[in-house]
Amino acid sequence: MSLRKNIVLLTTKYADEKKDAWLTNELAYSMSEEGNDVTVVVFSWLKNEPESVTKVIDGIKVIRIKLPSIFYSSGVIGTGLKIFVFPFLARYKIAQEIKCCDLLIANTPCVTILGMSRFFRKRYNSKCFLVLWDFFPFYLKDLGAIRNKLFFGFFRYLEELMYTSFDRIGCMTEGNARFLFENFPSVSKEKVQLLPLWAKIKKIEPVDKSKVRKRYNLPPEGFVAIYGGAMSIVQELENILELAAMYSKDEVTFVFIGKGTEKDRLQKAVATRGLQNIIFIDYIPREEYEHVVQSCDVGLISLSRKLTVPSFPSKSLDYFKVSLPILASLDSVTDFGDILENGVRGGYAVVAGDAAALKAKLDMLIENSALCAELGRNGRHYYEKNLSVENARSIIISLL
Repeated sequence: MSLRKNIVLLTTKYADEKKDAWLTNELAYSMSEEGNDVTVVVFSWLKNEPESVTKVIDGIKVIRIKLPSIFYSSGVIGTGLKIFVFPFLARYKIAQEIKCCDLLIANTPCVTILGMSRFFRKRYNSKCFLVLWDFFPFYLKDLGAIRNKLFFGFFRYLEELMYTSFDRIGCMTEGNARFLFENFPSVSKEKVQLLPLWAKIKKIEPVDKSKVRKRYNLPPEGFVAIYGGAMSIVQELENILELAAMYSKDEVTFVFIGKGTEKDRLQKAVATRGLQNIIFIDYIPREEYEHVVQSCDVGLISLSRKLTVPSFPSKSLDYFKVSLPILASLDSVTDFGDILENGVRGGYAVVAGDAAALKAKLDMLIENSALCAELGRNGRHYYEKNLSVENARSIIISLL
């Protein structure tokens, strides 16, 4: 790109340190490395997230906005207040800090950025690109968090307003795009394109697996399956507990890394059931996390059987990156399983709740190290070819 552009990335998730870099960080770095002026506006959506501050991090101006604590009460009322107050406060802060913007890049959930695309278009005459990762009201409805039809209809209406306000929408998969068209018919198909998840592609240096395993009390020689990421009702991790219960400690060790609303309950369930082959590890820095993943034998993905929205789990990138085969327990509507098995050829997927089928696939991996290696190589190849941040950047920047 020959001309320097002013780009604003609007998100609710952005790491303050490079060692914890997430997708939004990688995109901001890539845009900046191409010679653009990049500003990141981060909404501290949760109560325990950082306070309002403006600072330069890794050469990128980051404006973090947090509301007074009174707006972080739980439940629908608290969420509703944040939905309407955040954008008003953000407009004021953005007007102070940002003088011009050629391109706004925002990611879902849309209700967190209500009206921001129209604000940027009116104030800066900027183009607006939406990265569509989830459909907020449908997830909550699927999981029982929204039972009132009026509330659901209201949030769905807000989502549709936001979709129609963007110049371009990037969907993770074909299934994701079909869901958008079927449930939001006012969205023009011409403005939608595929935008796969992304990562900074880099060579992975080998690690001393025995040392890493020893550091985290993992068996030095045994088969280890790892789940890394959020532990919430979205994942329905009971499916992994059911799988673990079918093996002894000497056969397979299951490792859970991360935090979430379901973690305490899962730990209690493990203790109650007397499962000796499950290890929980709290948050660790991303680079160290990658070393742990690299020292395991299979990467686990789990999604609730109740979900009706196709998705592409971001944790798959961590597994593809280090050539780890994937075993996934998925809802019946997502197209990720087909992509994994037939597009990537990097692992296996079964419908959530079928513990016997899940065990059969894991047995195949345990018994065939050559198969594991082949699936891992395929995943890495797909990652390098299709999931680079440069690919995502070129798709998004083409809007200008």
